[in-house]
Amino acid sequence: MQAINSKLAELIHDSEGRYLSGAQLQPMKKYLHSFADRAKTYEILREKGDVLVRHALKKFMAMHPDIMQQHGKRCYYDMTQVVRYIGLSILKDDPQFFNDSLLLWQANILTAYQKQNSCGVAYRCLKEEVDDRLPSSASQLIDPYLNMMMEALDLPPKLMATVQKGAMAS
Repeated sequence: MQAINSKLAELIHDSEGRYLSGAQLQPMKKYLHSFADRAKTYEILREKGDVLVRHALKKFMAMHPDIMQQHGKRCYYDMTQVVRYIGLSILKDDPQFFNDSLLLWQANILTAYQKQNSCGVAYRCLKEEVDDRLPSSASQLIDPYLNMMMEALDLPPKLMATVQKGAMAS
């Protein structure tokens, strides 16, 4: 795993042998300027991620007790992994990392097992928990990643395969 985000890594790679222009330095300045907020959100997820997932799954269980009875442990594991990857992606300021490291794989697996609709509901419950329980500054950084997950789960299986092929070509 790269320690720096994909955009900055590409910028540094492309600048080899020359100086960066002022405009080219802007993404790096933005990255550094926003680091304190991103680190704080990462710490919040580290401290409260488990509780957020448990509350979200409790809400989900009220709607789908049968699914939670059969797959509750797997739902918990998958959702905590998503929260961890969201935390890392926020820390790195790198949605591409989230997409490539977890999102496409998990969405494809859930679609293959025809669990994408119910999981989409579970992630909406998680989004509600994030919005209700965390500071707005943190939820503003987390919500785009949860939206990415829900959007991926809403894609029809054939379209999801096309999206993944496009990501692999990049």
